[in-house]
Amino acid sequence: MRTAEWGGHVISIVFFAILAVASWGLSEVLQRGKISENSGLASGPNAVIDQARIVRSDALGRPHYRIEAARITHSDRDDRSVFIQPFMVSLAPNKPATSVRANTASATRNQNQIDLSGDVLITRPAFADQPAAKIATPRATLLIKEERATTDAPVFVQRGGATLQGVGMTFDQKTQRIDITSESRMVVPREKNR
Repeated sequence: MRTAEWGGHVISIVFFAILAVASWGLSEVLQRGKISENSGLASGPNAVIDQARIVRSDALGRPHYRIEAARITHSDRDDRSVFIQPFMVSLAPNKPATSVRANTASATRNQNQIDLSGDVLITRPAFADQPAAKIATPRATLLIKEERATTDAPVFVQRGGATLQGVGMTFDQKTQRIDITSESRMVVPREKNR
């Protein structure tokens, strides 16, 4: 009878040893699967959209702005979207339809910060008593929620017949105010004699 008990103990020990080795092996296989899965994410974008047109709404479902691009690539790894030839226009009914163009753009921070580069042009039509305005710069950053554009690069502003040049700028869409940081030069045309 002792031999039968001893045999049962040996079988139990062997059975648990096999389970432990099988668990370890399964864990290794799953870990290696995660490593190769993560390396696949690092190799490129998760989504590519050609000829994209996106309308973003506010919390109440009203259209806030529309963005179009020749191509958009998105990477989940760093939550970054890259836009080729982006064009963006504000759709708020109580504000002028300000538009933005650039050669490329990169959106981060949950699509709130958009870094534009290459021939950036911000255009605002005339409204109320304000003349039309154009802002040209080689690069700029848009903060969507704050409705603000900034740059530390040279900037050229045309507002009606007046022009303003300088280095660095902040444009507040809420107040329609344009501030030049440094080296500003303004040219205001003379009024014609009647």
